[in-house]
Amino acid sequence: MIKNIIFDIGRVLVTFDPIQYVNSLGFDEETARAVVGAIFHDPLWIETDRGVIPVDEFEEAFVANAPDYEPQIREAYRKMGRMIQLMPHTMPWVKALKERGYRLYVLSNYGEYLFLKSKDRLDFMPYMDGAVISYQIQMIKPDREIYEYLLKKYDLSPEECVFIDDRPENVEGAKAVGMSGIQFENFEQTSGELEKMLKA
Repeated sequence: MIKNIIFDIGRVLVTFDPIQYVNSLGFDEETARAVVGAIFHDPLWIETDRGVIPVDEFEEAFVANAPDYEPQIREAYRKMGRMIQLMPHTMPWVKALKERGYRLYVLSNYGEYLFLKSKDRLDFMPYMDGAVISYQIQMIKPDREIYEYLLKKYDLSPEECVFIDDRPENVEGAKAVGMSGIQFENFEQTSGELEKMLKA
């Protein structure tokens, strides 16, 4: 029986679309492409989630990738909290599940800088019974250790948990420790699959 529902954040509860975000800043097409590449296509971006490199090193590293676009890269980096917006389904979904008595958790790869820039937009957090944010513990999905950390921290039985994430490898990581898993494609598909699990 599922008692615990665990959510990823990006592309499940909030938007995370670097191209759309950078385009919203009004850069021309060539500049926007350079800025996206300098920040989000750098392997270092993934390391922001792991939280092992000092935050103040990232901006300079991204600028070094395309120095001709330094002002635009700095603008995009410093305003990136705007990239995170609640999805329309998020609050009604979270509130309804909470009212039905399910325990809700967050397990997310999230870098410190972006988290601090956007945490005031994460209106669902007060409804969560717990949260594991990657940079805070220096572990990332889909490594087995982060799922085990969540289970241990909140004393959860994996067979009572379902994990929802947009990335298939992260869902498989949850299944590897005994949880159920759903790959988020859209709200209708995911909520439908979840309801079938909850009724089983």
